Amino acid sequence: MARVTIEDCLLELDNAFDICTLAGKRAKDLSSGASSQLESKDKATVIALREIAAGHINMDYFEVSNKEKIENQLFGTVTEEEVIDELSQSIDTNQPEPESTSTDQAEIDSVQDEQNTTDSKENLSNLVADTGLMNTLQSKETPSNVEAVTDSTNKDQEETTGEKNLPE
Repeated sequence: MARVTIEDCLLELDNAFDICTLAGKRAKDLSSGASSQLESKDKATVIALREIAAGHINMDYFEVSNKEKIENQLFGTVTEEEVIDELSQSIDTNQPEPESTSTDQAEIDSVQDEQNTTDSKENLSNLVADTGLMNTLQSKETPSNVEAVTDSTNKDQEETTGEKNLPE
């Protein structure tokens, strides 16, 4: 093929508009550095038309091209081999430490368990003491005591705000 035309491409694709858009997209990608599937020293537009006429490029190219573009944006220039190497190195560095460290960790855990037990016992004894104090207060509370507490609260409010609460 000395000269490539749309008519040559119509044998592969039946729509001239699709051929033009596909050739334009492929030419743009070739200009951006994509590798050609044919050996040619022609310009990007001619190479794109030749690839379409030869059947190397079809309408699926849009999906493939967009997918590659998104992957390049997400991963940049990182290749799959680099990712695998990095992951294998991180796995090698995350190997379990020697057993002496695990015994030290066991000692630390037992000390923490003892502290938690002591703290729990203290909290329980404080709770029992508070409950006993509440029971004592509840048994001594009578209507006259409630009125006295209410009166003292009203006096405190008068002193701080200057407002007087009227009895209901």
